[in-house]
Amino acid sequence: MTIPYITSKQQEIPKLIYKFRFLNRLQIQKLLNHKYHNRINNWLNNLTAKHYLEKIPKDNTFEERTKLTIYRIGINGIRFLKTQDNISPELLPKLYREKDRSDNFINQCLLLADICLYLKEESARSGSVSYEVTIASEYALADSPFHFLTELAPHLVAKKMEKKQKRITSKYHLLEIFEPTLPRYSIRKRLRSYLDFFNSKTWENNTNNTGFPILFFICPTKPFLIYAKRFAKKLLEEEQYPKHLSIQFAIADEVKKFGITSGIWEEANKTLSLL
Repeated sequence: MTIPYITSKQQEIPKLIYKFRFLNRLQIQKLLNHKYHNRINNWLNNLTAKHYLEKIPKDNTFEERTKLTIYRIGINGIRFLKTQDNISPELLPKLYREKDRSDNFINQCLLLADICLYLKEESARSGSVSYEVTIASEYALADSPFHFLTELAPHLVAKKMEKKQKRITSKYHLLEIFEPTLPRYSIRKRLRSYLDFFNSKTWENNTNNTGFPILFFICPTKPFLIYAKRFAKKLLEEEQYPKHLSIQFAIADEVKKFGITSGIWEEANKTLSLL
C-alpha cells in the first residue's frame, strides 16, 4: 500500500514518536533542535492530516484547551516505520493499541522524554559532565549493547561521563518510573527483580565488568516513595548491605520541578545523592 509522501525532515517525527510513544509539540521541537514552533506546527498538522500521527483528544475545558497537544502514532506512521531500519519488530505490534493507553502511561512517556531532554541540555551546559542515554525502544534492538536489559526492562540507561583534570570517569545509572496505579505486590516484585539482576552478575558479564549501575526509581507520591524505600531497605538488609548496590528514590513532581540531577534523591539507607 502506498502511503502519502512526507519530507525527510517530517520523517524524523514518527521515528521520535516510536521512540517515546507519546510526545507533545514542545518536546518534538526540542528533540529536533528546531528554532521555529510555527514550522513544527505545520509539519505536525500535515502529518496528522496524512494519518502518520494522531492527536490525543482533549476535554472541552479551558484547562485542557490550553495544554500542549500530545501526539501518538497513526496508521500510516506504523506503515512508514515498517519500512525503516532500527525498528524493533517486537515493539511494532504494540503501536496498534496506543489508543487504549491510560493517562498514567502517557504521562510516564512524557516524563521520560523530559528526562532525556534534561540530560541532553545538561550535557550541553556543562563543560565537564555529559550523559549518554539509551531507552527501552533502543535497547530492544538485537544489536544494541544493552539488549541484555530487555527482560529487566528499565525505562532508561544513562552513562555519566565526568572530566576531572585530564581524566574521564564514567558511571552507569538505571532508571524506572513507577505508575501511580502499581499495586504494592508489583512494587515489591519490581524491586526484587533488580536485586536478582544485581546478584546474577548479568551487568558485569555484558559490559566488560564495569561497576554495577546506581538504581533510580521515580515514584508518583510521597506515600508511594516511603513504601518503596522501606521495602528496598529491607532487601538491602537481607543482603547485608552489598557494597556496590545503591538504590535511590524521588517523587515525579520534584523531578519535574528541580530536574533529574538535583539533590532530590533519597537513598534506601541514606539520603540525598545526585544523578
